[in-house]
Parts: sequence; structure tokens; C-alpha cells
Amino acid sequence: MNPTELEAYVDAALALHGYHLDATARAEVIRQFARGATIAAGFREVPLGPEDEMAPVFSPVSRP
Repeated sequence: MNPTELEAYVDAALALHGYHLDATARAEVIRQFARGATIAAGFREVPLGPEDEMAPVFSPVSRP
């Protein structure tokens, strides 16, 4: 995602969830999304096979 697309995505997500942030808070959200995108970029090219499982999911209720 380029910076313009990232800003549009953040603005749309904030609007969808009813958030109205000032310019400083909006810039921080955009900065955090950019940081996450940078981290994720390192994993996009890693091939996953059928043996690669998702992480376990916490379930607070024990099953019989």
C-alpha cells in the first residue's frame, strides 16, 4: 500500500467505526498502520504449505 492508499484506508476505517480524531491522533494511527505494513511486508513472500497451521485459539470454556 502506498502512503496515499494507506491514508485513505485509515480514514475509511475510522469513519466506518465512528471515530472522529484530531489531526495529531489521525497521524499517529496512520503511523502505526504504516509500521504494521512494514512488518507484514517481510512475510508476504514466505510460502505457506498445507502443513503450516494457524496459531491455536484461546477458548475460555473447556470442552467435555
